[in-house]
Amino acid sequence: MKKILLGFALTISCLSFGQKIKVKKDIAFVEGKEFVKITEDPISRHSYNVTSLSGTDLFYLKYNTYKDPKEVDYKYNRDGSVGYFEVMSADFNTAYFETHLTGCLMGCNITENFIKIIYGGKVVKEDGTLDINKLEVLSKKIGFEYTQKREEMGSASNGSTVIMQDTKPRNGFNISIGR
Repeated sequence: MKKILLGFALTISCLSFGQKIKVKKDIAFVEGKEFVKITEDPISRHSYNVTSLSGTDLFYLKYNTYKDPKEVDYKYNRDGSVGYFEVMSADFNTAYFETHLTGCLMGCNITENFIKIIYGGKVVKEDGTLDINKLEVLSKKIGFEYTQKREEMGSASNGSTVIMQDTKPRNGFNISIGR
């Protein structure tokens, strides 16, 4: 009985405190209220323009990938690709932070994680403008995790792959025909 009550209380708390985010017809809704407009960039694949509801440019979500040998999964991710968004200013001069994509199989938008971040950080004001001070704080909190990982991978291997072959002599003999 205690387990059932605990499970019920946990479910209720998750449902009441979790932010409900939906993206319908390029408009992001948070808890049923219109928040920002997100449109896919027609030139760059999987990149997005984020504007206020009044049409003011706020952010540009630039989609990037890199290959990480630690992320190789022979069933789902054979080449070890890691995708993320670089959150940039609308004029492309400043990169604020990097964030992972929302991962799901069906029924969600890959930008939902970004929407949760800027909504939770209160970066966009009620009038649709940016709060630069809160954006700077958020940028320092989140940082550039994927850039750091790429740099660590680059410094560890210096861009070269070393293949070592075991050349112990074998017992017996080998016959090679045609060589």
